[in-house]
Order: sequence, then C-alpha cells, then structure tokens
Amino acid sequence: MNSLETLRALHAAIGTAIDDIGRIYCDEGLEYPSLDIPFYSGLETDPRRSNAEKLRTHPAVAKAASLAVAAAGHIVATLQPPLLSVVETTHFAHITACLGILEATHTAEILRDSGPGGMHVNDLARKVEEVRFGKDAVADVDLEHLDPVKFGHVLRLLVTSHWLRETSPSVFAANRLTSAVDSGKTLDLLRESPEKKYDETDGAAALVAMTTNEHSRSVTYLSQWLLPSIDKTRKPKSPFDLAYNMAIDEGYYDFLERPENSLRLIQASRAMSIARGTEAGLTISNESVFPWDSLPKDSAVIDVGGGIGSVAIQLAEAYPDLRLVVQDRPQTFALAKQIWGPKYKDLFDSGHVSFQGQDFFEPQPTMLRVPGVGAVTHPATYVVTRVLHNWPDAANIKILKNLRAAAGSDTKLILNEIILPLACDPPFGTGSEDPVSLGTLVPPGSPLLPNLGKAGLVAYQLDINMMTLLDSREHTLEEFRAITREGGWEIASVRRSSSAMGWGYIVATPI
Repeated sequence: MNSLETLRALHAAIGTAIDDIGRIYCDEGLEYPSLDIPFYSGLETDPRRSNAEKLRTHPAVAKAASLAVAAAGHIVATLQPPLLSVVETTHFAHITACLGILEATHTAEILRDSGPGGMHVNDLARKVEEVRFGKDAVADVDLEHLDPVKFGHVLRLLVTSHWLRETSPSVFAANRLTSAVDSGKTLDLLRESPEKKYDETDGAAALVAMTTNEHSRSVTYLSQWLLPSIDKTRKPKSPFDLAYNMAIDEGYYDFLERPENSLRLIQASRAMSIARGTEAGLTISNESVFPWDSLPKDSAVIDVGGGIGSVAIQLAEAYPDLRLVVQDRPQTFALAKQIWGPKYKDLFDSGHVSFQGQDFFEPQPTMLRVPGVGAVTHPATYVVTRVLHNWPDAANIKILKNLRAAAGSDTKLILNEIILPLACDPPFGTGSEDPVSLGTLVPPGSPLLPNLGKAGLVAYQLDINMMTLLDSREHTLEEFRAITREGGWEIASVRRSSSAMGWGYIVATPI
C-alpha cells in the first residue's frame, strides 16, 4: 500500500482499538480514566474509579491500547518532518531531567496537597523549599532559592509532554501521570524523614530518582564504551563503570552498597517493584503461567535473587500452602522489613516467606533448611525473576548451571523476563510450527511494526539501560533458548503478557 493508504489503515486501527476499549468499559458501566484527573490508589474512595483503573489491565483492553499507541506512533513518525524528529529525539534527555526535578522537589505530592486548582509557580517554588529545607527556609537570606521562572520553564516542558496541566498562566496542577510518580507521603513526612519517601510504594517515584541519577549519567558514555578504539588501555566493563571510574573489581551493585549510597540502594530496591504494575494481568501467580495448585503442601519454592521478596510475597499470598525462600545478598534483603513495614509481618514471622543469604554464582546448598518444613533436598521450583537481564550471558549460564546441579528430576525453572520481539516478522510465522514460539503481535496484513513500535519502545529502552549499567541485556526468545540449553535446561512453555513491556514467563525442565 502507498503512504496515504498506510496512514488511513493506521487511522482505522486506532478507531477500531478505541471502539474495542469502549465496548469493554460500556459492558462494565465504567468510564475510561481521564488523563486530566489524578488517580491516587491509596486515597481513592470511589470504587467506580478504582474499578475503571483496574480494568485497564484486562488483556483485551491492554492489547487494544497497545495497538492504538503503536498506530499513533507510526503516524507521528510518518507525518512529522524528519529534521524535527532529529531535534526532538536528540533532546529526549531533557524530559528525563525535568521529570527528575519533579520528583526531587516533591512537586507531585505538593500539587496533590494543593487540590485540583493547582498552584502558581511562585508559591510552588516556596513550598518546595519549605518541604526540602524546613518552614524557615523561605525567609533564609543565605539560602540559594529556587528560581520560579526557571522552575516554571521546567514544568512547562512536562506539561507539553502531558506530565502536568497548566490551568492558567504559570499555575500548575497534577494530572493522571503526575499522580503516577506521587509517593503518597504527606508533606510533613517528606520534610522530617525524606529517606522514607519510597517505603511501601509501587516503585514509580524511586524509579524516577534512580533513572535520572546514575542511569542518565552513564548512558552518555554508551558510544564511547561500545565503539571500537585503537586505545589499548583496559576497557571498563560497562558505560556505568566508565562514567563513575569504577575499580576493575567493582561494578554497579558494589557502588550501591557503599555506605554513602544507602539511599540509592533503597531507591534501586524499591524501583524494581514497578514491574508488578506493568504486567497487564498476567502475573507469576497466574495458573496459566504455572500450575501452582498441583504442587504438594509445603513445597519449597526458591526465589533466586529475589531482593526484598516482592515475588515471593505475591506467591505466598496466592498459595499459602507453599513455602517461599528468598535467596539474595544479605545487604539487599536486610532492607525488606524496613521497606515493607508491618504490611507482611505475618508472612515473615510464620516462615511462609523466609530469607537466605546465597550468591547465585556459587553452588546451591545440597540441603535447604526451610522454616516449618525442615530439610529439603530438592526444591519444587526455582523462580528467577528479572535476574538474567542483569548479567552477561556467560554469567547467566553459570547461574543456570548452579541451579541445574541442585535440581531434582522434577524441579522446574521459571524465568520471568522481558522477551524482546524482533522488529521483523518472526521466523516461525504464526507460531504453529514451534510449540514455544510467540508468533506475531500485530494482526495479519497490518502496517504496524511487528514489535508494536512505539507501544513496545520501553522494553528496548530497558534493554539498552541494562547494557549501560551492567554490560547485560534483555533477550529474544531464541537467545533465551540458547542460554537455557547451555545452562542445562530445556524450555517447555512460554507465555507473554499483553503488556507493552513484553513481560513473559518461561518454564523449563532439566535436561
């Protein structure tokens, strides 16, 4: 089809997707959430609004939304002048930096407190100083005050990117995207205990803080690190190592565990929780991922590299007869009780979720001591959630081999990772030729990119982020197939969620 025919097909795809979403919401008697209205999940008292927000994760809604976003992105790429696209794309970092300012100034929380009318930037700048430095800060003549004119320009770029609203000249108010990075904390708490900002949150605010700090700095070194050079000096392991001049035996995780970086470690640990909110309904506890109910009572499920226990908690709540053991570095899971607070005290105290210090590059123990059960020779399953994208493939194969050596003949391996689609048609067509092929993401004959283009962009951004921080990456299905086989496992099944993030679940059995 010619270019205008392609544009008309894309326009029709958007209309069809919106009609599909509208029918689902109409059937439920709900309104689709408005961009202009903030949504605070912990404060919302209207069940209809909460239900409308939850319905966004319905697989059919998520799929239709992805198709509409993909088509809209394709239209923009076609219609926008190429030189303007060059200027825009090379300045995306400015939006990231401004979003970092929004988070660091607690502007989302201040605007929530100010109400729907918003706040003039002059008042907002003074309130930022008050929250960050105390109520006497505004009158402190020695303090370098926040320039409201410059601050207003920062906020206006965010308005233009739909992160805020400007309700009248220089008056800014929160919208739905603003509320997504709101920690839910009171201004008094942020003033008195700013280190608690990220406790018991979904991780969005922590992700902004983490990404706009070491991540953004590191990615500027990507080309210098990646491109070949005649310089024969030692090449740093990653762009992060280059940016921060890390020692040869240190890396990103060593950096986070330095005493002076305790807040960054909290941000990184909490930021990982955001993945749970992007799964579009297909979670690790779903029976279509793995038949958890078929496991015997008190079966041991090992959450390898499980951090503060986010995945283990999810499984323990859904299947109280299972015993979840979180393995990670003691420095990491020591934060669990601080970050979770009293919310999951019963799970921890009962031993349904327990923690074990274990380096996954070292052999697994020959005998596991599981609270409430005792000695366990082989676990029922190993769950490895968003771990492999943190390491180069040689390290991933070592992790998988260690798990294989300790597995029983019936032990299953469950990997939860982003599964990157190719940007061309998959080699197995619709997937009928291969029992574990994922097939295509777009309807037959669609002009959309097979990987959904704009709608799937975040997965590829995270792919480069992993490369930047850790010399690692996200993987395609074929890449997963290769490393699991070399690690002693064979992929038996694969499921991908309808999330635009591309989260998938791979179940493998011992070879």
